[in-house]
Amino acid sequence: MFWINGHHRRIVLDNLRQSNLGLTEAQVRSTARSCFRHFGSLFLSAVHLLHMKPEEVNRWVHVDGFEHWDAAQAAGKGFIVLTAHYGHWEAMAMGLAVSGRPVAAIGRRLKNPLLEAKLLTLRSRLGNRVIYKEGGVRDSIKELRAGRGTGFLMDQDATSKGIFVRFMGRWASTHASVALLVVKYQVPVLPVYSWPNADGTISARILPPLDLPHTGNTEQDIWTATQLMTWSLEARIHEDPRWWFWLHRRFKTLPSESLPLPPQEWQDAIQDRAPKR
Repeated sequence: MFWINGHHRRIVLDNLRQSNLGLTEAQVRSTARSCFRHFGSLFLSAVHLLHMKPEEVNRWVHVDGFEHWDAAQAAGKGFIVLTAHYGHWEAMAMGLAVSGRPVAAIGRRLKNPLLEAKLLTLRSRLGNRVIYKEGGVRDSIKELRAGRGTGFLMDQDATSKGIFVRFMGRWASTHASVALLVVKYQVPVLPVYSWPNADGTISARILPPLDLPHTGNTEQDIWTATQLMTWSLEARIHEDPRWWFWLHRRFKTLPSESLPLPPQEWQDAIQDRAPKR
């Protein structure tokens, strides 16, 4: 597909070249081919996931960091499970479910009803729940009030509905709904990421909750939380860029008069928290 699908090949190459990874042209093309291989295998593995038994999931998906999840659960306020289109997020969610830690994840309804039915089965068959984006905030609040974890993948372009934060060295329009919940309900955010191993298994790690400042300025706090959550993903991508979804036109929305950049003083206030290169 790297050679056949010229449209997405150009998107991947362009995204990699304009990122702050500092790759040579040879590294750009090597990473691009790895990206295509990875997401091809992820797509094909979905067929197996539809029929995989819990004990098989336990052998295939290895999760660590449960102490962070359990501590957030014990607090009783609910918490955000922050992840991205990185690694194998579908397998990771199933690994969490079979460990007794299911998650209600925000998802977009597919246009094809047959594929949507299969995807819903895949995502909910072991105890996880799907919250559709229509009415997603309302249902997310219900999950939080019940003391449960709500999953968000916030690494796609938010068009004119987003706010601008720095991501991979560029300005990226990003959904602020996650940060709105965090600021309003003062709930912790647990980053959770996965990646494939050479032996075919999947590893996933639950990280400690992010340290998100609260200044009392709601608009600033929402932007700050969105930026720090985005930097969490950026740090993971820099560890191994092969597993992120470079095929998406993440940076297609540009700043404008109606969608401006954040005030410089907000940026300066957290500059020391930017991922170190």
